[in-house]
Amino acid sequence: MPTILIVDDDPLIRSQLTEFLQMERYDVHAVESAEEALDLIKVEQPDLILSDIFLPTIDGLELLARVKKAYSEIEVIMITGHGNVSTAVNAMKLGARDYIKKPFHMDELALVVDRALRNKALDEQIAYLRREERQSLGFGEIIGNSEPILQVFELIRQIARSPRTTVLIHGETGTGKELVARAIHHNSQRAKKPFVEINCSAIQPTLLEAELFGYEAGAFTGARQRKTGLLEIADGGSFFLDEIADMSLELQAKMLKVLEEQTFRRVGGTKEIKIDIRVISATSKDLDIATEKGDFRKDLYYRLNVARIEIPALRDRGDDVVILAKHFLEFYNRELKRNIKAISPDVLRAIRQYSWPGNVRELRNIIERAVLFETQDTLTSASLNALLRLSEPTLSRKPPKGNPLEIQIPPEGIALVDIERHLINQALERTNGNQTKAAELLMLTRETLKYRMRKFNLH
Repeated sequence: MPTILIVDDDPLIRSQLTEFLQMERYDVHAVESAEEALDLIKVEQPDLILSDIFLPTIDGLELLARVKKAYSEIEVIMITGHGNVSTAVNAMKLGARDYIKKPFHMDELALVVDRALRNKALDEQIAYLRREERQSLGFGEIIGNSEPILQVFELIRQIARSPRTTVLIHGETGTGKELVARAIHHNSQRAKKPFVEINCSAIQPTLLEAELFGYEAGAFTGARQRKTGLLEIADGGSFFLDEIADMSLELQAKMLKVLEEQTFRRVGGTKEIKIDIRVISATSKDLDIATEKGDFRKDLYYRLNVARIEIPALRDRGDDVVILAKHFLEFYNRELKRNIKAISPDVLRAIRQYSWPGNVRELRNIIERAVLFETQDTLTSASLNALLRLSEPTLSRKPPKGNPLEIQIPPEGIALVDIERHLINQALERTNGNQTKAAELLMLTRETLKYRMRKFNLH
């Protein structure tokens, strides 16, 4: 509920405006002088000030100038008498959003106030989008045609049809969870509204709460003026919580309320703020294990996990790795002003064989560096292999020493999928069906194991 402060020395006008705006469902305060207004703003920062120009002691223009200097995000509408339009125009130059002339009709006032508050919300959304760091290209398109990624495409299409369904995206680091979240948003009815994101693991818990919910002036040391939270900025659109597993239990309880009631309070505030958002969350961790350990609330997990998308690791996407490598080559040719025309066959072979523990992000970074340092017109193994050797020891998982894996291929040949199916079955039998332990034996995450079990129709 937006807060409006009326500043007018005429008690009848204050009373009429207060009664009318309260009927319009605004939270209204009314004072008779600029001094009172400035004192009140320090305690209860309004969204909009409706002020007469002619006030005792400090006039409305001086009040406007002081407010805009200290609280630039507060909207101001000036009330002026007939014949003082030039003064009102000067007020617009000082930062007033609009003005209204006496005598005015209440319907006219309602339109001016509503327009000012809508513009304020739009300005906040635009300011957020401008602050966001955007990649110049686009990797907003999820690239690939393997069966696992085609299944992801189909899930995105199905989920996008519903504007409210919460979504949980699971996948290893670097698989493109944010791209999937954006694809859901841009293919939904909310596409014209903001897509706002935050990484829960990148911000301290106390700061994360302030970023999500915003805060009132004086809520804590250094909070000189009200700050609009990201949830409020996302109103009407989609809100993406990346690495949700790293959110503190205390904050998880508050997010559960947001999901169930679509309301929240700013830090230091007492008013309930109503929003309309779709929440999309993502994690690279196993939330089943986190809930069993008590590190993640079960009720929040169930609320987030209404629709679920499992993003396959790059090593499970077949020739998508080659399609992506060629895509990144074309992009970095343009970005770095190079003219590398092709990728050599031995490089393509190495790309297919490498395990890509860092997934698509690792592939993108390696192709970028290879394009930067390649001296020929074809991407060669000399530059790529050096980069792969740098990445492999720290990122890939290798079998333990003393337990070499020896498989003899029979003369008639053998299907690789049969070996994979057999190993998964063997791991499940050895652990009596415990998927967590079976995943550890196979050096997989539990979610990757579950994906492969579905792939082979294993139960």
